[in-house]
This record gives sequence, C-alpha cells and structure tokens, in this order.
Amino acid sequence: MSPLVKLLSQRPRMMPLVVLLCGLLATAWAWYGLRASQQAAAELHFQQLTGEVVEAVEKRMSNHRQILLGGAGLFEASESVSREDWRHYVQRLDLETNYPGIQGVGFSQLIRPGQLAEFEAAMRSEGFADFSVRPPGSRDLYTSILFLEPFSGRNLAAFGFDMYSEPMRRAAMRQAAETGKAQLSGKVTLMQETAGPAQAGLLMYVPVYRSGAPLTNAKERFDALRGFVYSPYRVTDLMSGILDGRKLQIDFALFSGAKADPEQQLFVSDPRVASGQVAIRQASLQLFGQNWTFSFYAQPGFFKRFHQGQDLLLLLGGIISVLLFFLTRTLAQGQQNALKLAGDMTVQLRNSEVRLQRVLQGGHDGWWDLDMQSASFYASPRTWQMLGYSDDGPQPPFNDWAQLVHPEDLPVLQDLLQPSEGEAEKYLNHECRLLTHDGHSLPVLIRALIQYSSDGQMLRASGTAMDLSEQKRIEQLKNDFVSTVSHELRTPLTSISGSLGLVNGGALGVVPESMRAMLEIAQQNSQRLSHLINDLLDMDKLAAGKLSFELTNLGLAAELEGAVSCNQSYANQHQVELQLDPIPVLQVRADALRLQQVLSNFLSNAIKFSPSGGHVRMHTTLRDGRVRVSVTDQGSGIPEHFRSHIFHKFSQAESGDQRQKGGTGLGLAISKELIERMGGLIGFDSQEGHGSTFWFELPVLMVHTPAPDLQRPTILVIEDEADIARLLLMLLQGAGYRVLLAHSLAAAREILEREPVAAITLDLRLPDGNGVEFIQELHRDHNVRDIPILVISAASEQGQLSLQGGLHVLDWLDKPIDPARLLGGLRRALNGMHEKPRILHVEDDADLRVVIAEQGRHLAEFIGAATLNEARQRLVAGSLDLVLLDLNLPDGNGLELIEEIHQLCPGLPIVVLSSTELSTEQLSRVEAALAKSRTETQDFLDILARLLPTKENGYA
Repeated sequence: MSPLVKLLSQRPRMMPLVVLLCGLLATAWAWYGLRASQQAAAELHFQQLTGEVVEAVEKRMSNHRQILLGGAGLFEASESVSREDWRHYVQRLDLETNYPGIQGVGFSQLIRPGQLAEFEAAMRSEGFADFSVRPPGSRDLYTSILFLEPFSGRNLAAFGFDMYSEPMRRAAMRQAAETGKAQLSGKVTLMQETAGPAQAGLLMYVPVYRSGAPLTNAKERFDALRGFVYSPYRVTDLMSGILDGRKLQIDFALFSGAKADPEQQLFVSDPRVASGQVAIRQASLQLFGQNWTFSFYAQPGFFKRFHQGQDLLLLLGGIISVLLFFLTRTLAQGQQNALKLAGDMTVQLRNSEVRLQRVLQGGHDGWWDLDMQSASFYASPRTWQMLGYSDDGPQPPFNDWAQLVHPEDLPVLQDLLQPSEGEAEKYLNHECRLLTHDGHSLPVLIRALIQYSSDGQMLRASGTAMDLSEQKRIEQLKNDFVSTVSHELRTPLTSISGSLGLVNGGALGVVPESMRAMLEIAQQNSQRLSHLINDLLDMDKLAAGKLSFELTNLGLAAELEGAVSCNQSYANQHQVELQLDPIPVLQVRADALRLQQVLSNFLSNAIKFSPSGGHVRMHTTLRDGRVRVSVTDQGSGIPEHFRSHIFHKFSQAESGDQRQKGGTGLGLAISKELIERMGGLIGFDSQEGHGSTFWFELPVLMVHTPAPDLQRPTILVIEDEADIARLLLMLLQGAGYRVLLAHSLAAAREILEREPVAAITLDLRLPDGNGVEFIQELHRDHNVRDIPILVISAASEQGQLSLQGGLHVLDWLDKPIDPARLLGGLRRALNGMHEKPRILHVEDDADLRVVIAEQGRHLAEFIGAATLNEARQRLVAGSLDLVLLDLNLPDGNGLELIEEIHQLCPGLPIVVLSSTELSTEQLSRVEAALAKSRTETQDFLDILARLLPTKENGYA
C-alpha cells in the first residue's frame, strides 16, 4: 500500500481535500492546454489572412493582364483603332466598378526616328495643337502615349509621354516586346503624380505586333512591334481597390524586389508599420517578370482576441472541483471500501503514467525512403518496430510500399502523391493507417518530400512516420472527460433538486418566510447545474458523433406552434408576450426533437433577455428555396466585441446585466451543431440597445417556382471566381441565353433539382468539391446525364486525362476564355433542341421576309434580321441551321457577313438571295446563290430542303 493510500485510510477526512487539489490541478492543466491551442489558432489564422492578401493581389493583377490582352487583341484584329474605338472598349470594361484601383488603360505607339515629325503633325491635326512627344531630344527609338482612358484628370499629364525614354519603363517594355508576354515594371513615379501626396507607381505592358509578321524569336518580335497596351497603377490606389475596404486585422508592406528594401517600398497599409515593428511573416510573389516581397505585421490586439474563455474555464473548473469536494465529503462514512478502490486505481494510474513517460522520453519517429528509379524501398528499424516486425522488417523483404497501407486509405494517399501542373517537388503531410504484422491498423502521420521528373513522374519520396496511436487515445480520453464528470454529478443533483422542490412546494409543511428565499436560490442553482450537465452531455455526443438524428418530413407550422406552446409558461413567468406571425404551408426535412430543442433555446433566450411587459416575435421568410425562422427579442442587444464568438462553447456576454440572466453558455453552440447537422445555417442580427434576432435556415421540400423562360435556352454557369463568372454572364446574356450562376457544387445541385437547364459550363476547381467527380455524378443520374457540359478551367488537360475525354463533355476550354469557341460549342450543342430547323433570313424588305417565311414554313422556322448588326446579334445567339442572305443592306454589304459566319459558326450553310451577281471567288464561299425574281419557288425550296439538316444528318 502506498504511503498516500495508507495516510488516507488512516485519515479519511483528507480525501475531499485530495479530490479538490486534483480538480484544481486538472483545471490548471486544461487552462494551459486551452491557452496553447488558442495561440496556435491565432497563428494559423494570421497565416491564412496573409495568404488571402497575396492571393487577392495575384488574382487582381492576372485580371488586369486579361484586360490588356483583350486590348491587344483589339489592335491585332484591326488595321487601325480610333480614339473613339478605344474609348468604347474601355468604357465597356467599367473599370471603376469592376476593377477599382486601376489608373487607366492605354496604348503607347512605337515611333521610328524618321516618323516622329509625321506623327506629331498627325496628332496636331486631330485637334491637339500643342502636342509633342515628351521629353524632347534625339533618341534611337520613340514611343508616345496615344490613347489613355479615362482621358481626364491625372491621365491628361501622361498624354504624349515617351515611356521608352525612362530606364525602368524601358526595361519592362523591352522585355515584353522580346518575349511577347505581359511585363510589370519596377517602382517608378508616374506622370499622373500632378497633385496631392505622391504614390509609388507601376506599369504593366502587353506588346502589340503587326498582323502576319513572323514572331519566332526576340528580334522578329521586336521588329514587328507596333506598340504596347498598358495600364499605369498608383500602388496605394491599386491596393485599396484590391482590398476593397475589408478589415484585414493585419497590416502589411509591399516591396519591389526579392527583399524588403525600404527604398523599393511600393505600399504600406499603415505608416506606423514602418516604425520599428518586426515582420511576423514574409511572402514572395513572382508576377509578370517582377519579384514582390510582402512583409506582414499583426495589428494591436490581434492575438489578444483569440485568448477568450480562459477565465471562464478556470471558474467552471473551480466550481466542478468544489462540487466534487462536497460530494466526496458526503461519502466519508463508506471511506474504507472507497480507499481500497482508490488505492488500486492510483497504482494503475501511476503505472500508466510511468509507461506514458517512458514512451514520451524514448519515443521517436520512423523514417523511410522510396526510390522509384531503382524500385527500392527502405524503412528504419523504428518503422518496422512500430508495425510489429523485427528491426530488419518482414522476411523475405519486399519493395512494394503499398502493401503497408490500409486498403481504404491507399487511393487517397496515391492521389496526394500525384504532382500539380509543373511541380518539381512538394511536401506531404497526411494522416493514414498502416497495416501491422498481425493485420491490425496503426494510425500514423506521414511527412515526406516528393520529387518529380519533368514529365510528372515521381522519382523519389523520403520522409518520416509518426505513431499517432497514443495521440488518438488521449484525444478520446479528453472527449470522455466531460461526459464522465456529468454522469457522476447527475444522480446526486437529481436528489438535491427533487428534495428542494418538495420542501418549497410545502410537502413537508409550511416553509418559514425567513428560509423560503434561500431555498428558492438553492433550487434555481441546482436546476442551472442540471441544465449545464445536460448541455455538456449533448456537446459530448455531438463531438463523438453519437447523437443520432431521425430526419423526417415535418410541417413547419406545427413545429413552430408547438415550440411557442411549450415555452408559454416560461414567458408568463417573465411577463413576456409570445407572438407568432402567419406561417406559409411548407415542409422541411429535420429531426423533430432536435428542431424543438433549437426553437426552445431561441425562445427561452429571447424571453430571458426581454424586459417585463415586452414581447418576443417568431416569424418566417422564404428565399432561394430555403426558409428562415427568426426569433426577435426586445433586449439590450449583443455587444460588438462578443459577436464573433457567440456560437462558441461556454460563450457568455461579460456585462453584469448578462450575467444576471444566468445560462450555461452552451445552448447556442449546441443549436449551431444541430442545425448544421440537419443541413441548415444559423446566425443572428443585433444592434446594441435595440434587441437581437436569432435565425436558422433549412431547405424547403415543397416550393412552387415559376416556370422557366422557355423562349431562351438556360445555361448553368458553375464558377467560383467572381470576375470570371461576371464575364461569362455578360457574354452568354449578350448571346441571348438565360444564365443561372452557381459559385459552388452545392448551389449547382440545388439549381438542377428545381429547374431544367439546356447546358452547363463548369470550372473543375471549386471550393466544395472536384469538377471531374461532379461530371461523373451527373452521368450517373438519368435525369441530368444528357445535359451537354463545356469545361472552362485552367486544369482542363488533367480533367481530360481523368475522364478520357468522355461523358458528354462537349469541349475542354482553357482560361483565358475563347468567346467564339464557347458560343460555337453551345450553338452546336443546342441545335437539336428545336423541332424544326432554324433559318436566319437577312433581308431589309419586311414584306419579302413574310412571303418567304410563308413559302417555307413546312421546312423551317424563319428568324428575320433587317441589318448587318441585327444579323450579327442573331448569329452570336446561335442555334441556327442556315443563313439566307441579301447583299444590299442599309448598313453595309452582306458579303462582309460571310467571313464572320465562317469564323463564328463553322459549317453553317449560306444561301445568297440577292439581285447582285457574285464573282467566281465569292461563289466558292457559299453553298448557293439565287437571283431575286429569277428563281422559281419550287427550285428555291428544293435548295433549302437539300441544305437543311435533318434528325439523321445534322451538321457539326
């Protein structure tokens, strides 16, 4: 018998003190663990925020490059671009709304020395009487800012400036011209710095070459150079546009170059950052020929706000320790048997602690090496020991490492070993199970460095294996702690609460007034402690995944009315009126018991925090296939500093008024878990001094949605990047389609469930899943398996390899998007949707259009266009089978349209019906040419019938 057990057996009254001491020590240990975990969470959050800043900058600059590529495309597609053309192009971009922070979009023309005088004279003839290329002087080569939109304000100062005359700009322009790629300049001072505080400047250039010139090497590209499409940036304005006023909770400074050189500072979010603070993290970004360095700093109070709840944990731990002290003292009479049991448990605990201590002191990771080139696998003796083998491993040895991995974990590990595009090496940090010698599984943490060849084949992987079995066991013990304590407290608390209820109810006689108040306080606090235990048990079950849900179709009205009825007595007790607004007739899929638990929590909180004589209102709203149930109180509202963690465990407002209301601090945390487990959302709205509204949303099972617009095909666009989604929306709506946007796979599934779509455009990389797996999922569903899909993704090549190019994927488009290819693919996909072929009749004579439509109505549906512009709009909208074309039109010659038809709609038949005769070369570009008034009706109809597609021979 140990001295401690012997001492306690001799002096049993010391047992409660020992229990109290152990409880306090456990509380201190838990407090220390909470503090450490909160610090780790703060550091992880800081790292995530810095990643968001770098990603936002990279995405926005890539979008700006896309703008410049579009401008370059405008020049390369036209022999000349007028100032008005350029203004219209930039106005359509709506820079201020879509790309805040960009100073403008312009074009700088290349000028040979012999062309300078002619160029300046031409500009003066445009109305710029004092125009000259600046700075003056003789140079081997000139450039001049010709267009810059918006052409106002600061940008006027840059008009006519020769950017090639300045070394920093010249280096970037030369690099862009010789490589043919977008290029950023280093730090410069812009010509636009005419007033106000000066900002660091940057410029991005995209070269424009002469059409048809050879561009195979740097010299040919420079010789073919026409100029540059470019954008100037005042970096502070640029960063303000990128960050869009968001509260980052961190500060950062941006430098040009591979290190944080103060002379190369481009931007600082807070000038105080530069005054002596040390950067917590630095990040590099290589972007369009420039290296940028970010230095990140924490704002005051950033780490402090993560360290919440520590005092509450100490308080609760102290309360539980004291309760255990009193409970143990009541068992003092039976101490002899308890002491023996405690002695045995103490020995076991000590032995367990000794074993654990030895493991911690002597434990070390196993390491391994996999060489794919020599097909060899090596593992250290410690690795084999962990798996139950001798130090030399299995006999005979084997080189197939996959035999060691649990079959259920092997596919995931193999996927993680695959490289990303262009990746030479990567780090792996992954938990999985390995198979031991006796066939059991061992949880391990695999850390590895993996090397790949240029063609993406794995060459070598080296790393460690950490035994996680003890860590998993400790995690389970931690999860069991709250449950064990709660269960041990329930029995005596039930007795205490019941006894107090009998006494207060007069079952043992009239209670003296001098005792009644004290007894009521005791009963109320015993009930509060019971609620705390129940909440702890629910949280334990939720954490362990043991809380079962029986999801059924429930009428919402009945559930809300039942909740109000159950809480009416509590409302009467607080003199608060419950109001229930009219409820729509609908159903939700939920667990009735858990739904009532959430509703009761919302209502009891609202009643508790509303003043006497006030009211609590429950109401519902419908939107986007979901129903929101809201409970509004008339309390004092939620303090601003408390809102971010109101749904955290043990979270309670710290004001004295809030503390007087009581509560466990677990109700809202449990409600959040329950609603999310039932597929819903939870949240709140509050204004200090004006009450709060807590709400949850659930999907509606029965919703009557309006019939879709059957006149236009509906395209579902699945794209998570807002700028790309906006471009697709504008492009497809301009082509005459009805467009539905989904920024996640979950949103896409919801749209497909409620209404039909004609086609889908899909990005493969989405925040909540893999696009390839979504295609396979659609193919398995007979309701949607035949919907045409166009993949638009930077990962198109990998997607084709995964699907072998099949499963109803019409086309695989890379980013940036080719509009003609996209619209052409949709037109071909949707051509079979119409019962009759469709003929576009381009003719300015409305009467003739009516006559021909009547003559050929048994062959096709005729769509009229009176001008070239109207015809172009109809062509972009797609779904056409033939074009019947007049040449003499109000806004031009119909011959201009023929080449556009061949480019936009390859294979679309063209029949010319005009009074103008065609040359031999022109005849070769159309399927037939007919003269007005000289063609018999039947001959005309026979030609149309021969060229129109049928169900058997539709054109590609």
